[in-house]
Amino acid sequence: MSAAVRRPAQRLRRAAALVAAAACLVPAGGPPAYAAADDTARVRAYLDRYRDANHIPGPAVAVVRGDRVVQEHTLGVTGDGTPVTPRTPFLLGSVSKPFTALAVLQLAEAGSVDLDAPARAYLPWLRLGDETTSGRVTVRHLLTHTSGLPEVATRGLTDRFDNSPGGLARSVRDLADVPLAGPPGGQHRYSDGNYLVLGAIVEAVTGRTFAEQLHRAVLDPLLMRQAAATADEAERVGLPAGHRRYLGRPQRFDPPYDTSGVPYGYLAASLTDLGHFAIAQLDDGRYGSARVLSPAGVARMHQGQVTAGGGRYALGWRESTLDDVGGTRLVWHAGATPGYFTHLVLVPGTDLAVIVLANLYHPAADPALVSAGFDLVRILLGAPPAPAAEDGMLLAVAPALFGVAGLLLVVIAMTVVRGVRRRRDGPPPVVRALVTAAVWAVGCAALAGAVLWGLPAYLGGLGTVLLWAPDAGHAAVAAAVLAGALGLTRVTFALAAVRAAGGRRAAAPADRDGAGGGPGDGGGGPGGGAGARGGESVSRRPYRALPGPR
Repeated sequence: MSAAVRRPAQRLRRAAALVAAAACLVPAGGPPAYAAADDTARVRAYLDRYRDANHIPGPAVAVVRGDRVVQEHTLGVTGDGTPVTPRTPFLLGSVSKPFTALAVLQLAEAGSVDLDAPARAYLPWLRLGDETTSGRVTVRHLLTHTSGLPEVATRGLTDRFDNSPGGLARSVRDLADVPLAGPPGGQHRYSDGNYLVLGAIVEAVTGRTFAEQLHRAVLDPLLMRQAAATADEAERVGLPAGHRRYLGRPQRFDPPYDTSGVPYGYLAASLTDLGHFAIAQLDDGRYGSARVLSPAGVARMHQGQVTAGGGRYALGWRESTLDDVGGTRLVWHAGATPGYFTHLVLVPGTDLAVIVLANLYHPAADPALVSAGFDLVRILLGAPPAPAAEDGMLLAVAPALFGVAGLLLVVIAMTVVRGVRRRRDGPPPVVRALVTAAVWAVGCAALAGAVLWGLPAYLGGLGTVLLWAPDAGHAAVAAAVLAGALGLTRVTFALAAVRAAGGRRAAAPADRDGAGGGPGDGGGGPGGGAGARGGESVSRRPYRALPGPR
């Protein structure tokens, strides 16, 4: 995930690119009496605009004040066609990370984990970089993304949809092949790999699977009834399909669940569930009679530790300010999986929290999706919203590549028509045909390489692009295949011209032998005037049948 949300890769966010379902408003029984009616109306109106502007089939929003959820709004339908309700599960993306951090900090408060101890103290087999660096990476480095690990989504180490026993540990062992991008304790580099390792530490210390410990210590005490941390649980709670965007339109997407990816991005929960979690974060670790962390632990969790983007990264959370609202301090995290988007914003100074869920995601829509959580905070604090636009350059990648593919198809058709005509009327000179074919072949190969390897490599790899932005991935494959087909077509017709020229040269000596033949063969012997005319006719006939270049 990137600095703001879980993304196919950070490069995918930097690069330059689902009809919305019928809306049905499903309020959760109305807000408590003390929720201001004008706030409720403004939030609902913003949600309507947000859904329409971003083509979201089914968004959901909640507002928390202190120890109460004061607003819940849901619109539209799930990917399975059922109405979205406050109890509909969504995949949380990187909002899973605060849950993992909470599980680790609970173990720290219990004395089972030392945040400043090497991760190898709990996972002796762990290898990150070489032997020296492996022993220097601490639990705190993992929590703050300062272990030196780069983003690993492009290396096939995330989004594995692995639901077999031991999948999390296998993913962590595979990190041994990833070279560190910097020294442990250095620069903040956002990487899902860090939270994979933290999940494995929780398993090693507790002797339980990560899902079991998360339920025991976090999900069950917070009464998160629709939460799911395994494939079986996802089926039990009815996790519906989400949506990706394809050329601007929502497209249903229902991949397998990914149990191995829960620590960094594949936890599922409902709007109501996240309301409980937000209450515990605002109320010093309490929800009802349950306490999941001490007040000091919550404060430490929310306090920025390292510089990250426009703010600071804490222990599983981000810390920044809304400069246009008096520098209001925010603690937040956003996240996405292919098909879902989540944003949870805490405003500790005002005991306010905002939750935004969407059952659609596309990298180009990321800026607009992320801005909603901040805009709702602005609205609730009496300031005007400042919605962000989609990434127009990235959104244009798929249409542009499909346009290139269409142009290539037209050129192929023209090449075939012209090539057939030239075979009938006579081939071009061999040298010109070969040089032209070589130029086309090199150009087409370069184009195919650029769109099939170069561009996807910049965006995070073809597999990543196909998973997160399938329209751009399919367009790249189509353009590459057609570029290859065009180059092959040009080479085929050039080789045909060479063969035709060879046949023409072989026919010429035979014709000349026939023109000087003996008696009775139409040759030019004594008294054979008529025969001389016949010889001329025979010798020229092949060249009339195959005229020269036109």
